[in-house]
Amino acid sequence: MTALALSLCAPARANDSAAALDAGGLVLVRDPDITLASEDLRIGLDRIAVDYVFRNGAAAPKTLRIAFPLPAIDGAQLSMSALSLPFKDRANFVGFTVRVDGVPVTPHLEERAYLGKSEVTGLLARHGLPLNPLRRRDVEAALKRLAPAVLRELETAGLIAEAKADSEALWRSEAKFHWEQTFPAGRELRVSHAYAPVKGNHLLAADEAATPAYRARYCLDDAGLAGVRRLIAASPMKEQGLTRAVEVPYIVTTARNWAGRIGRFTLTVDKGSPNALVSLCRQGVRKTGPTTFVWEAKDYVPDADLRILIVSNDDALLGIR
Repeated sequence: MTALALSLCAPARANDSAAALDAGGLVLVRDPDITLASEDLRIGLDRIAVDYVFRNGAAAPKTLRIAFPLPAIDGAQLSMSALSLPFKDRANFVGFTVRVDGVPVTPHLEERAYLGKSEVTGLLARHGLPLNPLRRRDVEAALKRLAPAVLRELETAGLIAEAKADSEALWRSEAKFHWEQTFPAGRELRVSHAYAPVKGNHLLAADEAATPAYRARYCLDDAGLAGVRRLIAASPMKEQGLTRAVEVPYIVTTARNWAGRIGRFTLTVDKGSPNALVSLCRQGVRKTGPTTFVWEAKDYVPDADLRILIVSNDDALLGIR
């Protein structure tokens, strides 16, 4: 594991901390004729973009359903978190877009809500409530329109913490984009998608960064730990011995849904500023620019999801308000 002094889902550490939410690549039903010739993955603080090249080895076209699962949103776990969705006023809260051979595709969004194992999609829709519990402004506006008796019913059912318009929403939403895609026989098909990551952030002290668990989670080597200490020494919070860290999640292992190995896999990570520090668990990472790092593999079988750690004293760079 190498960190060139250069994350995924982590618990909130302080009142102004926020946990990252897992997301990743496209998923389709495994088919023996559809292979992934290449995948180019670019991860930044505000945008993740992926370019795939698929090949259909069959003698005839094949039509399969492709899906992009959105991160699950659990109101009971996240209601007190400082987590802010990239697009908090819409069902497509990560701004997902997709193109096939350069042409925009409008996928179908399937959104459902649950309380424990019970589905409550219809109940929430009947009362005009958004299915995503972290659309806080929309949830409050919908609750304000409801009669007190209905609010009490929702509280009794465990959907809201209190029978009030500003109550925490306690249900869980699960959503995915999907569309049917035809793979032409004997030729390559290019699929590209992009979205804004739901990254997490936490205050970071040198003692925490030095713990074996933290170092192992982000593959933070001695040079990286020294870099964290330098940032703390120059931090506006240096008297408290703190700097700020962000985790950017990406699920790589969904690529196992394709038949066989990935012919060529290229990962590019952009830390956003030369003064920031980035750490990730991959061997042989190359620095290719003031802020960019590249890792490449051939005949790649994804074996571990990515945890990208970026540390900086610049809150604006990290998107912290």
